[in-house]
Amino acid sequence: MLAAMILASTAMIATGCTSTSIGSADQSTEAAAADGAAGASDEGYRIGVFTKDSTTAFWRYVVQGAQDKGEELGVEIVEYAPTSYTDSAGQLSMVEDAISSGIDAICIAACDSTAIVPALNKATEAGIPVVIFNTLVPDYEDGITFVGVDNYDASYRVTEQLIKDHNGEGKLVIIEGDPAGYQNIERTRAVTDLTENYPGVEIVTRQPGYANREDSMNAMENILQAYEDIDMVWAINDVAAMGAVQAIEGAGRSGIDVIGIDGTPEGATAVLDGRLKYTIDQGPFDQGAMSVQAAVDYLNGEAIESSYATGGTIVAADNAEAFLAEYYPDYNE
Repeated sequence: MLAAMILASTAMIATGCTSTSIGSADQSTEAAAADGAAGASDEGYRIGVFTKDSTTAFWRYVVQGAQDKGEELGVEIVEYAPTSYTDSAGQLSMVEDAISSGIDAICIAACDSTAIVPALNKATEAGIPVVIFNTLVPDYEDGITFVGVDNYDASYRVTEQLIKDHNGEGKLVIIEGDPAGYQNIERTRAVTDLTENYPGVEIVTRQPGYANREDSMNAMENILQAYEDIDMVWAINDVAAMGAVQAIEGAGRSGIDVIGIDGTPEGATAVLDGRLKYTIDQGPFDQGAMSVQAAVDYLNGEAIESSYATGGTIVAADNAEAFLAEYYPDYNE
C-alpha cells in the first residue's frame, strides 16, 4: 500500500528522477531564472528536499511527492531530515552540508524561520536557488518561490468553522507546536485574532505539544486534570490533534471538539470516524512535487510564479470519505 510505503521510507534518499512547467510565468522571476540557468539542462541535477523530520506522516507524503516528480523529470532527489521538528541546528547544518556537496537547488520547509536564514544566504551566495515550501521565511528575500498554504488563512478558516459550530462561544484550549516557530506563530495568531471577533470564546490555556503526538497527549492530559470545562481544542497539526484525542478518550471525557491542520489520511480518517471534528488539507504531495518542479524549471531558465498554492480543503464528516478516496485511496485498505 502506498501509505505504508511512504511511512517506511528512510530519512536520507537519493533517487533518479524531465521537465514541464508548473504554471504561467511570473515576470518578476523570469529574468532571474534565465540568468541563473546559464544554459543548463535538467540532466544530472541534484535537488535537495529538506523536511522538518523523517518520521511524521505528513513529511513522508511530501517526500513521496518530490520523489515522484523527480522520477518524472529525470533528476536526483536527496532528502535531508533533522532528528525532530525542533532540531533547527541540525537542519541548518544539513543545508551547509548540501551546499558543500554541490547540490543544484534547495527546497526547504524550515524548522525555524529565523535560525535558517544564514544558511540560506550561504546558498544564495553559492548561486544555489532556494524554493521555500510549507513555512515562510520572512527574513530571507532571495527565495525563488513559495509553495504551500497560507498558514494564517488555513488556521483562521478551520478555527472559525469550529467556533461557528459552537454558536460563537465556549472554552478553547490551544495545543501549539514550537512556540518560537514561525508556522506556530502564524497559526496561533489566527486563533487569537478570531477570539477578538468572537468575544464569547475564551482561551483557557495554551500549552506546547511541539507537533508531536506523545508531547501533545501529555499536555492535554495535564490540561484535562486542571480544567473541568472545555468545549474545543485547537491543535497545531493532525499529529498533535490525535494526541489530544487520545488523552480525551483515555480520560473518559466527551463533548470536546478537536481540530487539526494538515489533512493527513490519519486525520481525515479520524474525522470520518467522529473522533476529530475537522482538519484542513495542506496538500503534502503537491508541496513536494511542485517544489521540485519549480526548482527544475528555474534551473532550466524557465519563468516561474512567485508562489504556488496547495491544499485548502476543510475536511469534515460530510466530505472525509470522498477526500480519502481521491487523495489516499489505499490508506484504509
